[in-house]
Amino acid sequence: MGIALYQLLAQEYFKDFHVITGHKGLTKEVQGVAVMDAPDALRWTKGKELIMTSGYALSKEPYCLERSFQEGAAQLSTGLMIKRQRYLDTIPEHVIELFDRYDVPLISMPFEAAFMDVINQVNVAVMNQAFRRFSIRNNSVLQLSNLSFKERKIKKILQAVEAEMKFPAFLYDIGEERAYYSSANFRRISESFHLRDEDYWNPSREYSSHSLCEHMHMTRYRLIDPVNPDGPRISWVLIPIIMNKVTQAYFVVMESKDFLDYCDEYSIRIAFLELQSVYEQIMVAQSIGNIGFENFVLYALNYDEKDQDRLIYQASQHGISMSKKYICIMFAQTQDETVSVRDERKNFVRSFLDSAVSNFGRIAFLDENRGIILWDAQEGDKYDLEYFSRILEEFRIKVKAKCKDVELEFAVCRDEINLLSLKDGVKKCQKVMAMGKKLFPQDHIWDYGMLGPYAWIDIQEDELEAMLSEYRLLLQDEKNREPLKTLKVYLENNMNFSVTAEKMYVHINTIRKRIDKMKELLDLSLDDRIARLKLEMLLQFLNL
Repeated sequence: MGIALYQLLAQEYFKDFHVITGHKGLTKEVQGVAVMDAPDALRWTKGKELIMTSGYALSKEPYCLERSFQEGAAQLSTGLMIKRQRYLDTIPEHVIELFDRYDVPLISMPFEAAFMDVINQVNVAVMNQAFRRFSIRNNSVLQLSNLSFKERKIKKILQAVEAEMKFPAFLYDIGEERAYYSSANFRRISESFHLRDEDYWNPSREYSSHSLCEHMHMTRYRLIDPVNPDGPRISWVLIPIIMNKVTQAYFVVMESKDFLDYCDEYSIRIAFLELQSVYEQIMVAQSIGNIGFENFVLYALNYDEKDQDRLIYQASQHGISMSKKYICIMFAQTQDETVSVRDERKNFVRSFLDSAVSNFGRIAFLDENRGIILWDAQEGDKYDLEYFSRILEEFRIKVKAKCKDVELEFAVCRDEINLLSLKDGVKKCQKVMAMGKKLFPQDHIWDYGMLGPYAWIDIQEDELEAMLSEYRLLLQDEKNREPLKTLKVYLENNMNFSVTAEKMYVHINTIRKRIDKMKELLDLSLDDRIARLKLEMLLQFLNL
């Protein structure tokens, strides 16, 4: 785990650090900093180190770097920084040629830059890079899969661990009695050493162990083979995830080939905090009594007809009637994908309970930024869009007050459904959300009835946007508004110039000129019935 040298040098602090040569090596990774204070200092280079020097050793022994390259030590370093105008007025040409030959960046370092400041900047950059890489977010596109929030999140964190550190990882959930893996590599290595899941926290064979961090109970285990002490060995790092003094899961990172370095241990700490956060969120959800309902909703969205009896049984366990009618409302935070509504769950639920929506509905998250409200449809009651808009707008404002970065949008499908048809209701809401944003971008609450004929046809979002964008571009010029409106009335009246002129209270020749202008601007062929139908539908959704 580290940061590429070119990424490090791109930061503001390093603006006065100049690369002299070795530019091809700027993609090398930096994990830490070392100081060269003697002519033979580079012999202890391990790799991925950025070397700093005042130039003193080079001024005393001008060919010490050449010897280090000949010995193969200097080229292991990520790069070398030499202070400007300390001991060297100029850098010798033979030194520049060496660094260029081996593609090792040679960097001129400002005289006033303190070694400690450089070290701190590098460490902060490496840490920030790790945070960014471990910023686990779900795909913004809602998928009605059989993976729960917990499962998706855990798998993404474990996959990030292996991608970042090249060490496979594993989590065992004690309550579920279930194992999660970063990839098939972990199981393959386990099988090669004949290790069972429980061996990772309770080894059945001889082993050694030592603590890496007492506060986190972070421990390294290493198997001992008394029969073959020189044979292949395996070790792993174990961290239990403990909530309210109860161990919920075991988090394991495999060391099958080499020990983790200190940067890897830092990455493990980040991954551990992410995993702990997952379990904390679940505990919060359980504390407000909604997690069971949410899991049931996810189950209802993925059940097959053969599982109907199981679904009915699950409903009875949660006191939910399968015959009850609901109106499905989807909420989503789609303005900023870096913001997670689920991370704000406590405040979000509080806003929900404080609003009138909670008097009639229950909420369930479907992923990081989307969820549904199942509105209890009272028998015989009819709900218009104005009523829902007023209630949902109140809820949206309350959420915004408690969760500053959350901007909610809503899709409403007022057809009454039961939980057996919940999947269809959610899919309708997805379509309302996607199409509503294209057809009515100024709104944030959309209803199925607003889509008009678009509710019945299957049209891709990007295709609809492309069709509308040309007309919206024309509307930016005020002088095109009346011709577009004329075209709309003209099509509504079967392309009759006289009727159109009468309806718009203008001369028939004016109508002809406007229609000709639109034909020219939009390259229209009104002889095609399908093209006319598409055009008439598009004009319905322009604010004319």
